Parts: sequence; structure tokens; C-alpha cells
Amino acid sequence: MTTPSPTRFICTIGPATLTREALVRLAECGMNIARVNGSHGSIEDVRAMVAFLKHHLPEGVEVLLDLPGNKIRTDNIKEPIDLVEGATFVIPCDKVTYRPLYTRVRAGDRISAADGAIQLEVLGVQGTDIHTKVLVGGLLRNRKGMNIRGIHDAIPFDFERDISLMNLALDLGVDFVGLSFVRSAEHVKRIKAQLVGSKVRTVAKVETAEAVEDLQLILDHADMIMIDRGDLEAEIGRENVPLVAKTVIIEARKMGVPVIVASQFMTSMLEKPIPFMAEVSDIANTVLDGADVLMLSEETAVGKYPYDCIATMRRIARTVEERREARHKVVILAAGNSNGFGSLTSHKHKCMLDVGGTTIIAHQIENLRRNGIRDADVTVVTGHNHAQIEAYLRLEGFKGSFVYNPWYTTSNMMVSTWLSKLSGNTIILYGDIIFDSTILTDVLTTPGDLVLAVDAQSDMTPEDEKVVIRDGRVVAVNKEIDPKDGGGEFIGLMKVSDAGAAALMNEMDRLVKGGHLMAFLAEALEGLARRGAPLVPCYTEGRPWADNDGLADLEHSREKVYPKILARRNPKSVTHRS
Repeated sequence: MTTPSPTRFICTIGPATLTREALVRLAECGMNIARVNGSHGSIEDVRAMVAFLKHHLPEGVEVLLDLPGNKIRTDNIKEPIDLVEGATFVIPCDKVTYRPLYTRVRAGDRISAADGAIQLEVLGVQGTDIHTKVLVGGLLRNRKGMNIRGIHDAIPFDFERDISLMNLALDLGVDFVGLSFVRSAEHVKRIKAQLVGSKVRTVAKVETAEAVEDLQLILDHADMIMIDRGDLEAEIGRENVPLVAKTVIIEARKMGVPVIVASQFMTSMLEKPIPFMAEVSDIANTVLDGADVLMLSEETAVGKYPYDCIATMRRIARTVEERREARHKVVILAAGNSNGFGSLTSHKHKCMLDVGGTTIIAHQIENLRRNGIRDADVTVVTGHNHAQIEAYLRLEGFKGSFVYNPWYTTSNMMVSTWLSKLSGNTIILYGDIIFDSTILTDVLTTPGDLVLAVDAQSDMTPEDEKVVIRDGRVVAVNKEIDPKDGGGEFIGLMKVSDAGAAALMNEMDRLVKGGHLMAFLAEALEGLARRGAPLVPCYTEGRPWADNDGLADLEHSREKVYPKILARRNPKSVTHRS
């Protein structure tokens, strides 16, 4: 077996894998949790499958029973129906599990079926029949999910089948129950109350617009959450799903709630042994986003290559993890006097100034978290109003550490950096900048022992730390460089490797021992460049960022820059019918 992966994997069990030998092989290939989809088969079929898994799964593999919830599904379809784009298609009331569906839809509604693979538009209702036009065709099979945005407000949360399956879960002692179509924290609390006294844990599935809106309260009560991208896209629009998924992962990580991401990871492998490159990228990006668990559905339940699927997924995740395991520490430099802001910083450090709904330092820590950096790896060097910074960040849930610079009035950022005792892979961040988080992503992934984020499009004022670049390397960095000769502005964000940290510490030692306590960090970097150290530029490429050295800068950040950062980060607002 290969090295275990920190990322865990769920395999949905179905006809292709419901044997003892198959279960053992799936576990060898990486399966940590076996999922039973409670939507299919009779209650007794589900009971038999769960009992079989409990008896035959290798030790350590857990069981998740996924409740169907109030998801509307196709029903009484004997043979798959081939829906052709542009054709009309009639849905009689007995062909869906929720018979009164015809009372809840109206002309213009979009019906998303089979995890979004089939799209229908409602033309109208005649009697109990729903008349639709096929927008995206495909084979519509029995028991496939159907989602219509904004119709669930008057539908019960748990159908009778869910109640029977909950009893089954308690009787057989599964490890997890998946709660489908959660729309509020009340739904989770209702199930948690039923599970009191058992060891069954809850997985709240985020697949509705309401769940996204009520996310914080849901995270307060769920043991785990699952982002079901297939159903979520029908609720909020496919274009919004990637950004919403990233946001959900970030918020869950803050709360310490594990996240499962599900749906359509390797559907090409239903029929062939090699995934598409886009699927490989999807898996890698999901791991980079910070997902704890990845789930396979049809790929392992009915696909032709279930073992190749899980083995490939684990191999991709492990490759990403090995790169990420060269973990980066962070040093945020927030010690200086904070001059230039008048009374705003009389009793406050400038890193605590609000740039439009958040403080500068809270924004920075959020960007670090977005890039998978844990609070425990972050050190904030403080000085001016240090007690307030520490109290504020602790109240915000920050789990990092602090270093105090007692000479902050008679030294500069170089001394603050030196006091942090740089070692290993480290990000160095000026405490007064705001920036698009993908700039940091690029810095982290740019090879080099000393990588500097550079804005080649900067107007470069006399106060900016400008750089000279030759042959793809930074050969000079200081404020005195003539803007006409500058290749851009060093924005106050950089990465050093273990070797780079050692070289920078040696250079700073030389300056400190030479009495150059007011030296800027740029002076140490320029000393390294003169000695031939390769300083690599990583360009911002027009993405928004700003430093904040005075009131004019702060106004610019609030009115121009931070709104651009938010526009790039946040998903479009989602609306649904009441």
C-alpha cells in the first residue's frame, strides 16, 4: 500500500462493488468511508446492504448512510427515457416521488435532473401533467434527482423514507447519517436530538441556497458538512458553485468542522480507465481549497473502473499534499508607530484600521487561510499598541503567536523580521497591505529561495520600494531607484525557502551588528542581490492590492481597492423564490 493520505475518501457502494473482495480492494486503494445511498432500493434492501458492510468492511472503514431527504426523484420509469434537446417532454404526477409537484411549478421554471446533466424548462401545467421543453438532453432513469429552485418552502424536510432510514441507522449503528437538502440549522438540530445517546454523527449537506445563507448556524451544530455540487448548482446556478464551495470550506475550517466535497469528480471514468485533465485539476484544486474528504458516487457504485477511480483520486491528492507539506510559516510585520493617520492611530495600530468591513490584519489572515495556511503557523511581530492587536486577534479566534519588538520606535521592519528568527519556508508580509489572495497563491507556487511579489504596473512614487529586474531576477530593491529605471514595485509580500531564510537571517545579522537598526527589509534584500542571491519576481498582473501609509492611502483602499478585491473573491448574490 502507498503512504496514507491526510485527505480522506468516500466511495459509494453499489452493484459494482458490493462484495467482500471489492470492499477490501477499495479500502486498499484508499477508501476510508463506505457510503450507502438511501435513495435507492427498498428499506429492506438498504438494511441488508448496511448489515453486509458492517460485517465485511475492513477494520477502520466507516459507514455513511445518506438519507434522501425531501429531494424529488423520478419514479415508475421502467426503461431510461432518451430526452432530445428541443423536444417537449411531459411529466405525469406518478413519474415523480412528490406527486403534488405540478402544484408547485409554473411556466419558466427550470428543472435540473440527474445531478444537473439534464435541463428542462417548464412550459406549463395541464391537469396533473407538467409540460416541459428539453434544454439539455440525455438518458433519464428511474430514481434520479430533480431540482427546481425555490419550491421547497412548503415541502416537509423529512419524508417518510427518511424516518424509516433514521430508525435503521440507529438500529444498525452506522457511523454517519447524511442529511439531504438542509435549509436551516433547525433541520440539523432536529436530527441531532433524535441521535442523542447514540454514536451516530451528522453530515449536513450544503446543497440549497438557504443552507448557504444559514451556513454559520449549520456549522454550529453539524459534525461534518458536505458540499453536494450537483444539487447545489440547480439551486444557485452552475457559475456560482465553485466560489460558493471555496467560501463554505473557508468558513468550515475556521469553525473546525470537517468538509466533504461531492459530485462529478471522475464521471469520465464510468466508461474509461483514465480521467480527463479537467477532472484531475478539479480534484487537485479541491484538496488545495482545504477539503477534508472527497466523495465518489456513480464512479464506484456502477462504474466500470471503481478501483482505478479511487486509486487515481488518492494519487492526485497525495501529490498535492506532498507539495503542500513543505508548509509555510508566516511573519506579519505590524510593529511600527503607524504615523500618517492622525487621531485614527493614536491608540490603535494601523493594521487594525477598517478598509471596508474588515480590518487590514483580519483581511490578511483570511487570505492566508484561503491559501491553506494555518493560524498556528502565523507569527505577528508587534510594537505600537501591541496589547490591542493581540486582544483583537484572540477575540477573532486567531490561534497564532506574537513576537514583541521593544525597539519599535528606534528600529524598522528589518529588525522586526530579524526578531522573528526566520527559519524554514516562510511568507513575510508587511502589516499594512491589502491584496487579492491569488497574488499570495502565485507567490507560494513560484519556484525560488527568495520570491518577491512585484507590481510591474505601479506608478512608483518616491516612497515606494522599487525594483530593478535583469534577466528575470531582481538585482536591486530600494526607494531611491529612479522610477524610469524601475521594473516595478515590491508590494511587501515575499516568500523565502529554508535556504533563503538562512541567507536573509545572515544578512540581517550583519546589519544589526553593524548598528543599522533603522534599515528597511529592502536593504537586506538588496545586500543579498549584490552577493548574487537569485531574487525572483512574482508579478501581480493587474490584480488589486494597496499599501496604507497614510490617510490618502486608506481612502484609496476603502473606495477603490478593497471593493475590487471583494468583487474578485465573492460569488454573485443568490436569490430564490419565497
